[in-house]
Amino acid sequence: MSIPGIPGLGQIAPQHHQNHHQSTNRIIQLRPFGEWRFQVPRGANATVRVLSGTAERDGTELALNRSYSFTRTRSKILTWTGCTLEISGELDSDNLVQYNSPEESSYLPVMNLHFYLHERRQSLKRGPRVLICGTPNTGKSTVARTLVALATRAGSQPLFGNIDPREGLLTLPGCLSAAVFGTVMDVEDPEGGTGVTSTPSSGPSAVPVKLPMAYYFGREKMEDDFGLWKELVKKLASSVRAKFEEDEIVKGSGIVLDSPGVELVSLQEGIEGLVHAVEEFAINVVVVLGGEEKEFYEGVVGRLKGKKTVHGEEVEVVGLEKIDGVVGRDEMFAQANREASIKEYFFGDGRRTLSPFTQSVGFDDVAIFKASDDDDDQQPVLEQAEISEEMAHWTLAVMNASVNDPPETIQQAPVIGWVAIANVDEDKRRLRILSPVSGRLGNQPMVWGRWPEPYINLIG
Repeated sequence: MSIPGIPGLGQIAPQHHQNHHQSTNRIIQLRPFGEWRFQVPRGANATVRVLSGTAERDGTELALNRSYSFTRTRSKILTWTGCTLEISGELDSDNLVQYNSPEESSYLPVMNLHFYLHERRQSLKRGPRVLICGTPNTGKSTVARTLVALATRAGSQPLFGNIDPREGLLTLPGCLSAAVFGTVMDVEDPEGGTGVTSTPSSGPSAVPVKLPMAYYFGREKMEDDFGLWKELVKKLASSVRAKFEEDEIVKGSGIVLDSPGVELVSLQEGIEGLVHAVEEFAINVVVVLGGEEKEFYEGVVGRLKGKKTVHGEEVEVVGLEKIDGVVGRDEMFAQANREASIKEYFFGDGRRTLSPFTQSVGFDDVAIFKASDDDDDQQPVLEQAEISEEMAHWTLAVMNASVNDPPETIQQAPVIGWVAIANVDEDKRRLRILSPVSGRLGNQPMVWGRWPEPYINLIG
């Protein structure tokens, strides 16, 4: 079933004015519904200030006459009313897009979808549970962030969830997570307010921090261990249900769930994963981005036709076009972002500096687990890892469990933080470990995943 009356599809005919700069210092005018798209490389900074009118990034409004600083960011500034922007600093590229009418903007259907969800939040005690899905590079994460930000601006406190391990919502990459978003997002965060710098572990913040519920997958794609991914989706969904039960406001606000991009080469497994998420989270609105991929869209509609949630609600399917201007993340950019997230978790970013704690521990004083090397096992259980130099430069997840718990319990326990292995001395049987705070690690099991890759230059 689809939701009627969402206009603006198939009418994109923008005017593009693109520039390539090393540095810039200028003022630009955006007509109503216009966008300024920009890319700032890692290690550089660009500053944006709204001089007049209104503007927003992924649904979060920028304050008038306040300077916002961006680094390693690919994003856009959108205006519904028209605005004047002052831009300075270094950019890889930028692109001014003007529309003649709101119907030409690919964001109009997203805004109308927000109004539809807002009406449901006002009329029902149980808020909408929304899954955002699509093929890669269709703008899923942008749409999810925008819907959450708009809901927060309207006074709701929705849960924002992510089951794509490549993204890492409020966590390092490799996790599935969710958190209540009841306050404004951090506009300056490279990830649009969902990066690891928006968590309490990253120190003082001008924007209220969010507290994620996180489970460690330790792999890049759900297909890398589909059985474990499904188990962790079930655990995260259980945590979400518990949050709904303890907080009526959150329950009435619902959840927006971002999902992995489904490759057409693994279409059936990808759709199976989405259906599993729909069932576990009791999703009642599925947003399919990139409707031009007919095989994917029809596959989702076919699997969900006639399906109802455990609450007896019909699962509605909304088809939206790919968000215009989405920039695909090449592997070099993605790896640079992963490394930056890890470094910012331990050392902070340009706005605040952190001082991580380094300690030397013996091999016998810590408990480190890893996934079984038996690739034939559909649901590999953790096993004790043999500490060696191969472990150097890897980031390990610290689990909210006991070292004496069964491996299955440790594997499915929530994550409470991360540590980095700075050095392994096999002769002296000692590890040098970097952690955000001081404290003994021997009582907490740590898990050595298979992804993200080791960060060689984390510590100089």
